[in-house]
Amino acid sequence: MDRRTFLSSVVMAGGATLLVASQGNALRFFPHTGKQKWAVLFGSRYGAARDASIWISEGMGGIADVFDARENPDLSSFEAVVVGSGIYMGKIDKPLDGYLAKNAPHFSSRIKALFIVCGAGDTPRGQGFLEGLTKACGVKPPLTKVFPGRLTRRLLNAEDYKVEEGVAKRRNQPYEDYDRLQRKDCLTFGEETLAKG
Repeated sequence: MDRRTFLSSVVMAGGATLLVASQGNALRFFPHTGKQKWAVLFGSRYGAARDASIWISEGMGGIADVFDARENPDLSSFEAVVVGSGIYMGKIDKPLDGYLAKNAPHFSSRIKALFIVCGAGDTPRGQGFLEGLTKACGVKPPLTKVFPGRLTRRLLNAEDYKVEEGVAKRRNQPYEDYDRLQRKDCLTFGEETLAKG
């Protein structure tokens, strides 16, 4: 049965049915019926860190459940965690930062890898942003990665559009879309993480 048929039958059978993800069962991008050892937690403003997280899980053979920090997932059942964030205006994703401030002490010893996705790529500036995520997690795991980011102007809200336009002007660069995030790099990082974990 396809999703549309299923949802139609649920609504018809139950009148007005509301399906809500509970805090203990946040949205999982690769839901598995068995207990998983690995989780990938991400924060993303416009989706690049989300895509990187999914590809990292794919690189691990799809064994890692992938969670958005905005869903406030319960990671207590996972033995190993990978944490990643997009970078905006030099800072990690705000919802992820808030989640880590509240929850990182409970799972920081299980963090096996960290990554960021940013336009600066793997430069000294990008490495500095990675240090911000390391500080928020309270641990420096053996494996870290800076992935180059992407910009899709059509997705930006009006305020972010003006900010990014100003950044491009200050740097004397054209204000145009770019996508430097490579799936194969994320797959490789997932493989390396699993091998070291």
